[in-house]
Amino acid sequence: MTNKFKHNISLFRIILVIILLSISVYANDLKKVSLQLQWKYQFQFAGYIMAKEKGFYKDVGLDVDIKEWSHNINMVDEVINGNSQYAVSRPTSLIDISNGKEIVYLATIFQSSPLIFLTDISTGITTVKDFKNKRIMTTGDLSTDTSLLSMMYSQKVMLDDLHVQKPTFNVKDLLDNKTDLIVSYISNEPFVLKELGGTPVIFSPKDYGFDFYNDIVITSKKNLKNNSDEVRKFRNATLKGWEYAFLNIEETINILHDKYNTQNKSKDALLYEAKELKKLAYYKTNKIGKIQSSKLEKIYDVYKLLGVVKNNINFNQIIYNDNTLDIKLNQKEKEYLKNKNSIAMCIDPNWMPFEKFDENGNYIGMTADYYKLFEKTLNIKFDVIRTTSWNESIEFAKQRKCDIFSLAMETPKRKKYMNFTTPYLSIPLVITTKLNVPFINEIEDLTGKKVGITKGYAFVELLKNKYPYLNIIEVDNIDDGLDQVNKDELFAYIGTLASVGYKFQTKYSGELKIAGKISDNWELGIGVRNDDRTLLTILQKAINNISQDQKREILNKWISIKYEKGVDYTLLWGTIFVFLIIILIIFFFYIKEQYLKNELKKQKDEFETIFKNSKDGIAILDLESNFLNFNDEYLRMTGFNKEELLTKSCIELTEPEHKKDSKHIISEVIKKGYIQNFEKTCILKDNKKVIVNMSLSLMPDKQRILISTKDVTQLKKLESHAKLASMGEMIGNIAHQWRQPLSVISTGATGLQLEHEYGTLSDKVFTETCELINENAQYLSKTIDDFRNYIKGDSKLIKFNLKNDTDSFIKLVDSTIKNHQINVILDLEECIEINGYPNELIQCFINIFNNSKDALVEKEIAEDERYIFISQYKIDNNVFIEFKDNAGGIPESILPKIFEPYFTTKHQTQGTGLGLHMTYEFIINSMGGNITIENVDYQFNNKSYRGANFVIEIPLKKNKND
Repeated sequence: MTNKFKHNISLFRIILVIILLSISVYANDLKKVSLQLQWKYQFQFAGYIMAKEKGFYKDVGLDVDIKEWSHNINMVDEVINGNSQYAVSRPTSLIDISNGKEIVYLATIFQSSPLIFLTDISTGITTVKDFKNKRIMTTGDLSTDTSLLSMMYSQKVMLDDLHVQKPTFNVKDLLDNKTDLIVSYISNEPFVLKELGGTPVIFSPKDYGFDFYNDIVITSKKNLKNNSDEVRKFRNATLKGWEYAFLNIEETINILHDKYNTQNKSKDALLYEAKELKKLAYYKTNKIGKIQSSKLEKIYDVYKLLGVVKNNINFNQIIYNDNTLDIKLNQKEKEYLKNKNSIAMCIDPNWMPFEKFDENGNYIGMTADYYKLFEKTLNIKFDVIRTTSWNESIEFAKQRKCDIFSLAMETPKRKKYMNFTTPYLSIPLVITTKLNVPFINEIEDLTGKKVGITKGYAFVELLKNKYPYLNIIEVDNIDDGLDQVNKDELFAYIGTLASVGYKFQTKYSGELKIAGKISDNWELGIGVRNDDRTLLTILQKAINNISQDQKREILNKWISIKYEKGVDYTLLWGTIFVFLIIILIIFFFYIKEQYLKNELKKQKDEFETIFKNSKDGIAILDLESNFLNFNDEYLRMTGFNKEELLTKSCIELTEPEHKKDSKHIISEVIKKGYIQNFEKTCILKDNKKVIVNMSLSLMPDKQRILISTKDVTQLKKLESHAKLASMGEMIGNIAHQWRQPLSVISTGATGLQLEHEYGTLSDKVFTETCELINENAQYLSKTIDDFRNYIKGDSKLIKFNLKNDTDSFIKLVDSTIKNHQINVILDLEECIEINGYPNELIQCFINIFNNSKDALVEKEIAEDERYIFISQYKIDNNVFIEFKDNAGGIPESILPKIFEPYFTTKHQTQGTGLGLHMTYEFIINSMGGNITIENVDYQFNNKSYRGANFVIEIPLKKNKND
């Protein structure tokens, strides 16, 4: 071994020692903060404990002191007074917020409250209605336990109906007849009662539709303002700790039992607690910590009904948001955002890792992550305009079809129609060639060579001006450029290090290489239409608000390739370069292997979490439909136990008349890869029959089929009842429509008879009257056909003319239109044809029409001023159908709930709340479309009106089942 090589190794060791010492010094420089729990150590707080034990807090520079609860501690006051920086609170903290205490909700650990009423079967209490005049033990003030009260009140049991006792915290009191009910956690006391020999009877609010939050992580607004980066890191590390705890329950229990067991809980008790709490943490979600303002608002509404709060709360201001902390907008900018519904944005649709549309049409990439931050910062939506190329995006910007470029470089030509923010990305430009090309030290080495650059990119213009000797060939996109290099049609392609590196990882690994670097960096900011200065200043402030940590996180997420300088051809540097390359290659493949292992484990864990906790029945079949695996919900739905179901097949559980269709569906899944929304009747245990809606997908190994199943029996009954209800109205419509033609037929026939008797009947009168009778008879026949088709419904997806379908709908509601003197204004295109279920779509039209009609009548709009506008039009590959009225609009407080089942503002004798929900379900699930509603202001006949506007969007492409 040469002295020089020994010296290099020694130098390498010294560098490693310095790095390790730096890490050690950093580890000792942790910021001390505290977290106040709302009870003693147990699995309820496992996420925080594991974040500490596994070093997640330490990794982000925090030393967290996790404090158990003690008497007379108020969680909100703890963080307000600075005794603890963070705390775990209950939803009652909303009362504190309404009283002016400034706290922020960082995350909600349990999506549904673990609070329950617990009794023993020996008490004879089997329903909530049995609570009346019973004794109950509870801590604190039961009047603020919103989920429990909501469940009681829904069953007409009031707080005054109970005899409240002070708690002894002893479950045995139920067995000793010292109380009838206790308020407890579903994760603790039921297990204790079983251990004592009792039989728990549980009354959980979520079983009655009241899934309120619990265990909300909070901090003070003051702490957030002064330590925003710390708060972000604490929150992220906490959620990481919870994910780890639920994915590694056995390890977590061992740590809790051996190190934090202040309550002397057994491992079995901790396991029971873990399983119950995991259900609540992932209840109706697959994301830990999710928190929504709409759900908080529902809880707060209950507090209002109870009279414990009076002041209103801006819920968006109390929910933590990574980026709404420090941005300062002036009044003009705030008004601008308030009045602008969204910002239209053009992108480069094929420029990864920066941005593109994925196979599902979603906007993804590094830039997409930035705009998620901007949306949170500015509280406004960025609507991404679909284009096929960057060149088309440029044309759209010139035509003002979009307000901004998501990511662009300023050039003299673009300044004619766009202004530009300061850059928020600075990316090196590199030269890509085939493997046999030597390193390119200077751009002059490309003289006379064909060099590709994507058409429309700013550097085409700039490089042509700076390096006129280059033979630049404009290509359609990066794939086109790299393909031409690979085929020797181009010598090189110039692009960003990020996009070229991404393509090397996904497509061109081992075929092409980065042979050099251009001294210029690509400085990229936001391009804003130059007639909108206010938007420019707003977006500039949003860019200024991005922290360096956030930039690094986004960059590290999407870029994992680095450019190394070309070879210096001296012997010394050549030796060092080769040595470093070998080390880097070994390190790269080690990191890549570890990354792939972690990703595989993460995907496996995610799949298992979704599989186990899904509220849909999920099963895995072989290609013969035999069961291989299933989740607990599927077992519950079918009634079989695991051993029984493993001996059966999915076809075997199918009603005989549906077996042929089911076998066909299985073969179609094998052929196509998926089938959605297939309905059939299944025979379950004890010959119970249910109607199910199934979606089937061929798994990646092409040897198994994944099915997701919903029991829609009750929904089908409700749909049938709703349709029967509307049939009565339709029959009334038909009776009204028949009066006039029947009168004409009767009068004509009577006239003919009289003239014949008096000998005055002429051939002309006879012919004309017969024709008149025939015309009206044909009209009656057509009306019957329309009604029969409507009643029969649709069993198959067909292609139909939208205008003809709308005409049939108008005929069915004609008498309603006339009876209520409604002016229906139509704007229909003649030749729109779509695939779907025409009669079911008519039912949707009727539901929306009736909603507007009822609003016009209820609000006593003048009869000559009642309008319903119906318009239909196409944009690209989508059909839009709009229903707009002038009834004054829907209150903003109930607008988000309008499509919820059973939601109605009418008396129960006038409406079930199912009509619009069924419409929503049909448009989304059966037509593969979308339906939205908003209040709009508009003018008609020089008058201003306001009303609700329903917009149905249906894709023109064929349905997947077609």
